[in-house]
Amino acid sequence: MKNLPLSICEELIQPGEKANLALQMPDVYSCAPLYMPIKVIHGTQSGPCMLVFSGLNGDEMNGIEIVNRLIESIDANQINGTIIAVPVLNVYSLTHNTQSSPSGEPLATCFPGNEDGTYGERIAHIFTQELIKKADICVELQTGALNHNILPQVYCNLENTQARRLARTFQAPVITNVSLEDNKLRQVTEDLGIPLIVYQAGEAMRFDQAAIQLGVDGVINMIRATDMAPGSTPHEDFAPVFSQDDDWVIAHRGGILHTHVELGQKVKAGDALWVIADPFSSDIAETVNAHVDGIVVGINTTPLIHEGSSTYKIASFIDVSRAEDAIESWEEQQSE
Repeated sequence: MKNLPLSICEELIQPGEKANLALQMPDVYSCAPLYMPIKVIHGTQSGPCMLVFSGLNGDEMNGIEIVNRLIESIDANQINGTIIAVPVLNVYSLTHNTQSSPSGEPLATCFPGNEDGTYGERIAHIFTQELIKKADICVELQTGALNHNILPQVYCNLENTQARRLARTFQAPVITNVSLEDNKLRQVTEDLGIPLIVYQAGEAMRFDQAAIQLGVDGVINMIRATDMAPGSTPHEDFAPVFSQDDDWVIAHRGGILHTHVELGQKVKAGDALWVIADPFSSDIAETVNAHVDGIVVGINTTPLIHEGSSTYKIASFIDVSRAEDAIESWEEQQSE
């Protein structure tokens, strides 16, 4: 069945067309205009609409690159349905090197938005009305925070059958369950009945080529799994492991961080994770131990940390040994 023309940002996009759009953002006090870049691939044949976006915090460089490479690799005449891709959602934060909007709040807390609200709420309202509500599937691309390296993983609501199936096709090594609590963007997509898959890998403000390639391949796998690319079913070379929970270990004092573990390593409760040493004296040091059995999926990469800093992220599994074997298998596959 032939696709119909698509209206976004008061622009009409015809079937078989690739379009680069610019959605105007609310003005700031300097009156300098800001525009959200939107890339659209509108297939000739009808099918689902997939929204792929990055830059909710403004510093997810891996996500920006994934979106740009993805769009370059897809021909509008070879897909069914539509791909709407936003490399940078939070343009203000990217250009001003901050995670807060001009009104002071992080954009992630502003959904579903308010047409007459704060700066962040107005952006969230525009994004919800113009883009999210047009989508059948949403994919968000994230990284860890600055100096926080994340093992590639996918987050989704495991109780949502469609989201769980799509998460498996992404072919990241770990799939982690998420709660709707304190996640306003996910609450919006759940209320609209739209599965949201979040891919997180690497760290903010840095390129990680392996994480970028996995992200591109993962989104393409999802496109194929939803029949947006006819005749090509994703081949599952690797069976990801499911985690019900992950949590950062917080430093109770500041100092120099000497690590004993690495990403993807299995740890048991009581194992030494790191030693915090006083940078001005070799006589004071504290060993910090793992509080649960699990796999290290996030690491703070800066040597000097402050009290209250997040240091290591540990994901828990029903069978930790099986999870370790699966991640080792995935790492071997990546090195081939």
